[in-house]
Amino acid sequence: MSCINTAVGDTAIIPFEGAKLLADNELRWTHNTRRVYLKKGSQVKLSEFNVTQHGSLMLENVQKDNSGEYKGIVYNAEGTLIKETVQQLCVLEPVPDPTVLVECIEKGVNLTCSAVNNNEVVVSWMKNGMKANATHAVLHVSSSELKSGDNFSCTVSNMISHKSAKEAEPVCSDTGPVYIQQLPIKILTGGGSFLLILFIICLVCVCCCCRRNKRKAKGVFPMNYFVFTL
Repeated sequence: MSCINTAVGDTAIIPFEGAKLLADNELRWTHNTRRVYLKKGSQVKLSEFNVTQHGSLMLENVQKDNSGEYKGIVYNAEGTLIKETVQQLCVLEPVPDPTVLVECIEKGVNLTCSAVNNNEVVVSWMKNGMKANATHAVLHVSSSELKSGDNFSCTVSNMISHKSAKEAEPVCSDTGPVYIQQLPIKILTGGGSFLLILFIICLVCVCCCCRRNKRKAKGVFPMNYFVFTL
């Protein structure tokens, strides 16, 4: 049985085609076997929803619990069945805005379309503006397939709506994400600061030794040198 698809909050019409209601007819509507409308002749005895002049059921501001099977029945004044109809209503949430999440892994990257949260959503992928042969929420791209400047986007859709994510350009190395300007920060933090100070001390000592050696080679010595040598 095909489904009448509608979004949460919209108005849904459950049609009763060919009902041809007469003034003395009886009209019944049920939702999942629970009676929601009853009209006998000109008297409306039960009306949870409105009904059009042609006998179709009209639901306003529908919610997900309005989904299900609706059955309409028409009887004549003698109680003889004239016509019946069975319709299926599917109330769906519009898909949310998707986002492409990038996860760098060994020898590749995993791209996840974040808005996929149920089986009613269909996923499609675009690579560099062209449709990719992938329909899963997670798209794996190997390092050999990933080129500099490649961008990816996903589209999610259901029977009532569709939305696309902004393009994402993954940047990964063979061992994981590429982090820029982390090395200088690490050198200046933690144990790296001690190594830097030690390096400066060694550099000063080397410079002093070089100066002393140059003075010896020229025969020029400071006054305190002679005092200590005498």
